[in-house]
Amino acid sequence: MIKMRHPAGLAVNKHGNILVADEWSNRLLVLDSSLNSAYELSVGGGLEDPYSLWYELLGGRVTVVDHLSLHYISSVMSQRC
Repeated sequence: MIKMRHPAGLAVNKHGNILVADEWSNRLLVLDSSLNSAYELSVGGGLEDPYSLWYELLGGRVTVVDHLSLHYISSVMSQRC
């Protein structure tokens, strides 16, 4: 089981998977739609206290907001999650 320190934002993608911005752990977690598995999604450049995210249905892109900038995860990567 993955423990979260401060889940600050979440989104659900078209596959029913839940994406969680874990602010105090500087990471993005993905829980599969069955809630049987979870993993950390790598974000290029790392995250600095991510607090918001959203999934774009048309482009399939995930956008993560942290205290430094916006991070965009391409549609290829978001298909995996």
